[in-house]
Amino acid sequence: MAPSDMIVQKFPHLFEPFVIPPVHLKNRITMAPLFTAYGHGDGTVSQLTLEHYKEVATGGVAMIVVANTVVDPSGTLSKHSLRADDDRFLPGLTRLAKTIKGQGSAAVLQINHGGRFARGKTLYAPSSVPIRDIDIGGFYKSALKSLDIQEQWAILSKAIQHPLPKEMSVADIERIITAYAKAAARARKAGFDMVEIHGGTGYLPVQFLSCRTNKRKDRYGGVLENRMRFPIELTQAIKDAVGSDFPVGYRFLADEWLPDGFSLDEAKVFAQRLSVLGVAYLSVTGGTYESFSLPEVAKKSHEPGYMVYLARQIKEVVGLPVITAGRIVTPDLAEEILRERKADLIGLARPLFADPRWPQKARTGQEDAIVHCEDCGTCFQLIVADRPALCSQWDKAKLVKRKAMIKEKQNPTKKILVATDGSENATMGAAYVGDMLANRKDITVTILHIQTEESTKNEAGMREMMNIARSFLVKAGIPEEAITIEVRKRKGGIARDILDEMAAGGYGTIVVGRRGISKAEQFLFGSVSNKIVQNAKDSTVWVVG
Repeated sequence: MAPSDMIVQKFPHLFEPFVIPPVHLKNRITMAPLFTAYGHGDGTVSQLTLEHYKEVATGGVAMIVVANTVVDPSGTLSKHSLRADDDRFLPGLTRLAKTIKGQGSAAVLQINHGGRFARGKTLYAPSSVPIRDIDIGGFYKSALKSLDIQEQWAILSKAIQHPLPKEMSVADIERIITAYAKAAARARKAGFDMVEIHGGTGYLPVQFLSCRTNKRKDRYGGVLENRMRFPIELTQAIKDAVGSDFPVGYRFLADEWLPDGFSLDEAKVFAQRLSVLGVAYLSVTGGTYESFSLPEVAKKSHEPGYMVYLARQIKEVVGLPVITAGRIVTPDLAEEILRERKADLIGLARPLFADPRWPQKARTGQEDAIVHCEDCGTCFQLIVADRPALCSQWDKAKLVKRKAMIKEKQNPTKKILVATDGSENATMGAAYVGDMLANRKDITVTILHIQTEESTKNEAGMREMMNIARSFLVKAGIPEEAITIEVRKRKGGIARDILDEMAAGGYGTIVVGRRGISKAEQFLFGSVSNKIVQNAKDSTVWVVG
């Protein structure tokens, strides 16, 4: 008997393929959403984001859920949150989906609006209900212990100043539902296999479901049927936006774990409604930010498989796949859950953060070599401080590498994009960069050309002009290894393609030329440089001409 056959016999359910139509999963192990604060401050995908998810995908997990992607700026939870509320985020999201799928994992984008837990001056919620004293409760106090005085004060000040939520008008509700639908459509366009609605942890959908936070008197409040209306309309709008062949999953809160909160009995009714609606799966979770600090909740959250009972009870009332999570630290426990049909899929969050090779080690009989999450709270403490997550269980080499990538994300090398069309003005743009940044060693420069019919006919001439542009930079003292030349095929128009390249590459500065057109021509027809200036929201634009 081959060793691989022996392992399959040991964990036959865990490594059995599974289908969430039309997506085929190679095993029953999924990465549950875990926020790591690895995105850029402008909501774009960073190299650190790509590195993190590629490492997890390489470890053998069947499906990865990318956590907490923002559908509308008003719902942002962290300055490091990924965003999907505008087409300018598509290039980075496309690279992320491709990175995950390239390692054989299904890619899922979780979309979310924080509601009353979001950052910002105006917080949207079903009702104007104040947030309980959670930010300075036991849950947060435990996280504050390892932080310095300045960091503690920053967190406590944010808690004290937390504004009262604004009750959403019907127009607000319709606008946010539309934002969810558009974000889901972008997830499909970016190449993700599925999208997941974040309906857990006390975020906006839960705020409508819970009679604690929903005091409305209209058709969105009151009895359970009305309180379910927002998440049901939201789910239907998303399904309409992505089409019947694109799975829509749901991160499902089964119990708020609060005496006056959304209960398991109500959750069973809601689960059945989502099942009829045709969601692809329910990823079952429990608790919110306002219950996590309660002593009884904090105590049970340290127990292995502490949320499995919720998944089992939801599975009993629906006929669709159910994912369970909550400190499932060993392959033996995961196998037992599947064997006893308490869930269909296993969701691992922090266990995969501690050891991305958890699935691979389990499959090859090395389960004793798995580096286990010690539930020490290090990752959480950093997230509370609005800093990228690290794990205390990583070896020194990985910690050093990850810290270096975090430093680069926070203080990135200045990236400059020089867009050239082969004209004299555009080529002189490189000379201008050389004059302005002579002898700088902390920059990288990319010379970019978007192919047109004209330049394709004169490819040799175009290459010559780009090499001349490179020579200007080298003569100015910019290291040759810091200069690259890129040629891209034209897709949606030259200006749009340049803007997409800017977003994907995280460039802080772009240099373009006017190509000598007259002011009258610019007024009548516009120009590439004008379009770049008008739409490059988060970058500096130098126009040479």
